[in-house]
Amino acid sequence: MSDRNVDRERRRFSHALQSALTLDEVASAYLDTVGRVIQADGLGLYILDSAAGTVVDVYATVGGEMLDEYEEYGRPDDPVLRFVTERRSPIDSSRVAVPEAWDRCGARQALRTEGLAHSMEAPLIVSGVMYGTISFARRPGSFAVFGEQDLASARIVGEELGLATERALRYEATVRRAAALEHALDRMAQAVVVTDLDGQLLFQNRIARRDWDFEVVPDGVPRPGAIVTCIGEGLAALRDDGRRVFTRSVHDGGRKAIVKTYRPSERDDTAVTVVFPCAEETVSQRLPIWEVLTRREQEIAQLVSEGLTTKQIAARAFISENTVKQHLKRVFAKTDVSNRAELVQLIWTSGRPSG
Repeated sequence: MSDRNVDRERRRFSHALQSALTLDEVASAYLDTVGRVIQADGLGLYILDSAAGTVVDVYATVGGEMLDEYEEYGRPDDPVLRFVTERRSPIDSSRVAVPEAWDRCGARQALRTEGLAHSMEAPLIVSGVMYGTISFARRPGSFAVFGEQDLASARIVGEELGLATERALRYEATVRRAAALEHALDRMAQAVVVTDLDGQLLFQNRIARRDWDFEVVPDGVPRPGAIVTCIGEGLAALRDDGRRVFTRSVHDGGRKAIVKTYRPSERDDTAVTVVFPCAEETVSQRLPIWEVLTRREQEIAQLVSEGLTTKQIAARAFISENTVKQHLKRVFAKTDVSNRAELVQLIWTSGRPSG
């Protein structure tokens, strides 16, 4: 094969690996394309347990009988594999042993099952760890024994396969984490909605789908409603006003809820909204916290429940930060709480009338 053809086939091989997402897709892409880079009559990809050194999975183009015999007596007596494992470098049978020694070893006997004679292997390194091996075998007379160009290609192929495998492992780990997170959110008692800052719906948990009717129309936009409107107000506050948290009490279909929208990180454009349902309040259910507070203290407490900082509260109420702190001390004393978090929890569960 000319150098130009080798380069073209390597590019096709690289593109196939880069297009694969999962480990199975990577293995399939590898077996489908590597034969055009390195000519061989038999191909194998072995995935190993790095700690125990045992075989975890095998992808191959040869028959199961040969694979079984190789594991039985070929692997323990394979000078090519031994060299690759020890040196972490590609090698072929013509360079690792004299012809007579190679002809007598267990690996050669296993190859005979498929009429194969020559062997070449290379390490599969993933994140600095020996993750597996790749193997190539040729029949006598089909091609020449593996040459220097084949070894160079095996080194490049192994490196690219290692990078593709690392990407696939990260992808599969991300999928597993996302599934676990979705399962955990589905078990929450509160509705959870994730959007981008422009309101595009990214995720809603089971309670949101079941109780608050966050249906999605074909263009991906949630249907109008009090909760959705409140989310839009919160997103505008986060996006346009630089707020990190927006909290509002709303009524939706005869139900009352506290809607809290916040931005988990400034590094992305994602917002999370949690809907805390409130029981319909009666005079007997209402906690008497607002009656013990002055009008100014009620205002400060309400602003705290909306997630504002001391500086933001001072600006909103046109008072100094020190005055805000003094008001908060009195609010804490009157409501028998010790910090902002406890005050917010008390407000959210108190049935405080909106407006």
